[in-house]
Amino acid sequence: MRAIIIGSGMGGLCTGLILKKNGIDFVIYEKEDHPGGSFWTSIYKGYKIDTGLHMLTRGKTGELPVLMREFIDKDIFQKEFVSQKAYRFFLGDKNDVIPKNLSELLKFKLLNSSDRMKFLKMYLHFLRLGRSGTESYSDMTSYGYAKKFIGSDNMLYFLNALCWMSTGCNIKEGALERFVDTLVRDKEFSFDFIMKHIGKKGDATEGDWYPVGGLKRVPELFMDQGLDVKLNNEVEKIVVEDNKVKGVKISGKFYPSDIVIYDGMISNLSSLIEGGELDIKIPKQDDYEAITIWLGFDQKIASWDRESRIIIQNNLDSPHWGVFLTDFDPGLAPEGHQLFGMSAILHKDKEKLIEEMKESIEKLIPDYKDKVVFEHIQVDRAEKTLQKAENSMWNLPEQKTNIEGLYVVGTDTKAFGSGGTMCAGSARRCWNFIKKDYNL
Repeated sequence: MRAIIIGSGMGGLCTGLILKKNGIDFVIYEKEDHPGGSFWTSIYKGYKIDTGLHMLTRGKTGELPVLMREFIDKDIFQKEFVSQKAYRFFLGDKNDVIPKNLSELLKFKLLNSSDRMKFLKMYLHFLRLGRSGTESYSDMTSYGYAKKFIGSDNMLYFLNALCWMSTGCNIKEGALERFVDTLVRDKEFSFDFIMKHIGKKGDATEGDWYPVGGLKRVPELFMDQGLDVKLNNEVEKIVVEDNKVKGVKISGKFYPSDIVIYDGMISNLSSLIEGGELDIKIPKQDDYEAITIWLGFDQKIASWDRESRIIIQNNLDSPHWGVFLTDFDPGLAPEGHQLFGMSAILHKDKEKLIEEMKESIEKLIPDYKDKVVFEHIQVDRAEKTLQKAENSMWNLPEQKTNIEGLYVVGTDTKAFGSGGTMCAGSARRCWNFIKKDYNL
């Protein structure tokens, strides 16, 4: 049996790693000159600049960390990553780190006592609902479910910031499924499960991590496992005969295969198929771009002790997320320098958003403009599609298509989470289909 994977984004790399560890012969064809898709780091004027700001979330139970521990190294995070300490949110003249458990929630400065109780009630509802329970609300927005728990405007703005960071859009558009998945995992509703999330020693966040060497270190760790990736090779056609995959064409040459796994925009897949017809439901897809302002300083001007800091807007606009990446890895900047990044979803006029983001930076780093030696403004796709209610996990296509031997992976296919988490989940689901279809 031979498989071809189209695309070496994190969906393709995760799938390739699973196939390799299970003894399946395969090759990955990538049209770009590097693997990893948006998981990449470039050198710009001596600074190592990622494709936007990223952290690998859910260090204990997230799909990507679990996959990397299982197939690469059980201690990989201790060896290759640095843990983030906290997310600190700013709203008006108040700031505090996001609560990890009930004890911290009861002292959370951004919400008044009444809102804290409402938040706890909402959270308990989410624990009972779980990620699987959201299937009954597959088209519901986060606000549609949470509105009955929202007291003050401050609570609305705080929840809206969480929704932007998890779905890429505001609380009145973002999918309930993704919002719930950010806060809880789908396990049996029990006393121990509740205590894990809200108990005195509970940690609902499970920790976020940043890779030493920059974001591109993540695909490099996959490549280190000996994955066969052919760069600068764009697949022109997926050849189908009698509703069964036969192979692919690259530069007019035919490459036979039993299985083709596509890690690209699902909306482009039909145009690649030659000799067959794709029959899967694809919901409306909206572009998902983020803007990042990168700043370099030729000296240490602040110490955030590995905190991410988020400025919440007093409306339903995107929050502004700032991080000193050199707190995690000093090697991302010239010796003695600091590298700072601030990101927001590009949801309004670009110049207006940049102006607002710079005001947020000024709040976090007073008089920063007098200290900057490097500035770079970057706009990149954060992932394939916004996770609006109509694009909830439950409405995205499965990894198995109607064409025998053709499968799809990535952030626009059915899987929980977002970014790398969603890619790893989609790869795992794809492998489960392949195992069943081929009696492996």
